[in-house]
Amino acid sequence: MWHIALLVAAGGALGAILRFSLTVLVPTVTTPTLVELPWATFWVNLLGCLALGALNGVLEVRPGRPWMRPLLGTGLCGGFTTFSAVVLEGSAMIGAGFPILALIYGAETVLLCLGALVVGLLVGRRLAERPRARRVAGEEGAA
Repeated sequence: MWHIALLVAAGGALGAILRFSLTVLVPTVTTPTLVELPWATFWVNLLGCLALGALNGVLEVRPGRPWMRPLLGTGLCGGFTTFSAVVLEGSAMIGAGFPILALIYGAETVLLCLGALVVGLLVGRRLAERPRARRVAGEEGAA
């Protein structure tokens, strides 16, 4: 069990570093009176959900190694995405007198991230099934 915890920790550390790197590349105003949309957080969550969906889509079709889900799913994608930052930034928008913008930001984050997860699942399944379909076609052609 401890080795799974280490996989999650390693993936989480890498995910957090990647999230930090993206926030440096896409800086957002983060003050108590935040009025600018926090684009870095938005993109982190959207990309993380897409990646998590793709990973799970692939693993549904082709079960991977036992370390893949804890390292890449729970660890990397979990460390990369951040719902708590969405809540904090939305609270700052409300505090700055922009409650409608906060509501729109929170709702669009949840809806688009759910959509990204579904798209990732579908793409992951399709990618995982493609080599199998070629293999089956090749075996039928050889027979």
